[in-house]
Amino acid sequence: MPRLSSATLQMVPGHIARPGYPRDNLPMRIVHLGAGAFHRSHQAVYTDDIMQAEPIWGMFSVSLRNPALAQALGPQDNLYTLLVRDNDALQARIIGSIARSACLQDDRQAVLDALVSPQTQIVTLTITPRGYHHDPVHDALDVNDPDVGLDLNSPHNAGTAIGLLAWAIFQRKQLGLAPFTLLSCDNMASNGKVLQRVLEHYIDHVQRDLGDQGLLQHFLDRYACPCSLVDRDTPTVRAGDLVQAETLLGLHDAAPVVTEPFSQWVIQDWFSAGRPPWEQAGAIFTAHVLPYEQMHERLLGGAQCALACLGSAAGYKTTHQAMQVPEMAQFIDSLMVDAASTLPRLVKPDWQDYKARLLRRFANVAVERSIPQLAMDTTLVLPGSIIQPMQLRLAHGLPIDRHALVVAAWIRCLTGLNERFEELFLNDPLRDELLAAVRKAGGRQANPHDLVDAVLQVEAVFGTSLPQDMEFTRCITAALQSLLENRVVGALSALNAADSVQ
Repeated sequence: MPRLSSATLQMVPGHIARPGYPRDNLPMRIVHLGAGAFHRSHQAVYTDDIMQAEPIWGMFSVSLRNPALAQALGPQDNLYTLLVRDNDALQARIIGSIARSACLQDDRQAVLDALVSPQTQIVTLTITPRGYHHDPVHDALDVNDPDVGLDLNSPHNAGTAIGLLAWAIFQRKQLGLAPFTLLSCDNMASNGKVLQRVLEHYIDHVQRDLGDQGLLQHFLDRYACPCSLVDRDTPTVRAGDLVQAETLLGLHDAAPVVTEPFSQWVIQDWFSAGRPPWEQAGAIFTAHVLPYEQMHERLLGGAQCALACLGSAAGYKTTHQAMQVPEMAQFIDSLMVDAASTLPRLVKPDWQDYKARLLRRFANVAVERSIPQLAMDTTLVLPGSIIQPMQLRLAHGLPIDRHALVVAAWIRCLTGLNERFEELFLNDPLRDELLAAVRKAGGRQANPHDLVDAVLQVEAVFGTSLPQDMEFTRCITAALQSLLENRVVGALSALNAADSVQ
C-alpha cells in the first residue's frame, strides 16, 4: 500500500479534509519541544486551522530523546491523520502544519539552528511537568537533579529542554536576534511562571561560565513566558487505529493520532514577537489564565473526582458506564452548577457552555476514560477541585451536600472494598497515612463518625481549620451514612430528590 506523503496526498478521498495551503518551503516560525501525540492533536491542529488562511506558521517538532516519531513522520513529509471519535461518529483529517520533525539526539545541530533562526518567533513546549525540573517547595530549579547537573557543568551541550532554551537565549543575544516567546503547553498550573522561574535560576547559574553577566537581565527584560491552559484527551494509538486510518485513506499512515471532539486552549496574551491568530481556531487569549484554571479545576476536576470516587465505590469501570446511570448524570450536572457559584467574575459568562461541553465529553463512549485510573492520586486533586469549593460555599452560607458526598465516597473507598465487594487498591502518595487513619478508626467495621473524624485529621488534604467546622464534618458524616445505607445510586437519588423539592 502506498504511504501518505505530499506525493500521494491527491489519492486521499475527497471527503477527508487536508491542508489547503502550499507546503513546499513552509516558513518555520514555531519550534516545538516535546513532540508527541498530544502536541499533534492540539497545538498542531490549531495551527493547521489558521494556516488555511495564513500559511506562514510552519512548525518544527522536536523530540528530545525518542527518535520514533521523526522516523515515522519524515517519510510522510510530516503529514499525518487526525482521527476524531465522537461516540459512533468518526471524522478523519490530514494535518500539515508540521514542516519538519527531528530528534535532538540524532539531529542536534538542526534543532539548535532552528532555535537561533531569525524566523523563529515562538517556542512551544509539551515536556511533561517533570521536564521543568521545578522544585515546588522552594519555587526554584532543582539543581540536585542529575540531568540538570550535567547541563550546568556543560551548558554548551545541554540535554534538557531548560538547558537547551538557555543556550538558545544566549546565542540569540550574541547574534543580536530578537527574542522568541516561550509558550508552555503542559498540563500544569501557572506553567508559564514555572518555566520563567526555572529558566531564571538556570541562567543565573551559567551566565558567568558563558561570559555574559547580563544574560539573566536580558532574559527577564525581553522574553515572554505566557501561561496557558490546554485540554484534549489523546489516547494511545492501537493497532486497530492504524488499520482504520489505512481503510479511510487508502494509504499507509505510520503516525495517526486519535482524539475527541473537545479541545481547549487558553493563552495569556503576552508575546515577545508576533503570534498566530489562534483565536480564529477557537483559542482564547486573555490577560489572566488563572480564572480559567480555576474553572477547569472546579468543574472538570470536580466532576472527574466525583466520577472517580462515586464510580469506584459503586464498582463502575469507565466514566461512560457511570454517566449512563441517570442519577449519576444528574448529580454531575448539579455538582458543576454548585462549583460555578465559586468562580471568579471573569469566567462566569463562560461556565454554562463549558459545563455543557464537559457533559457531552463524559458521555462519549469512543474515548475510554478508566475510573480506576481517574482514582489514582486523589489527594493531589481533591483539595483544589472539591475541598476549596466547599470552603467558598461555606463562607457564603451555601449548602455543600454534593461536594460532601464526593468526599464521603472517597472515604468509603479508603476502606478497600466497593459495594460489589471487590477489592480497591489505593494508589496515592499519602497511601500509608490514609490507611493508618482508617485502621485507627476501626477499619471496615468503623462507624461513619469515627471514620470521618480520623480521615479529616490528614492535614495535607484538609488543613487544620476545616475539620473543626461542625457543618463541614456533619455534611460529610451524613453523606457517608447515606452511602453505607443506600449504596451509591440510592444516595444520589436521595440527594437529587431533595434538590427537586427545594
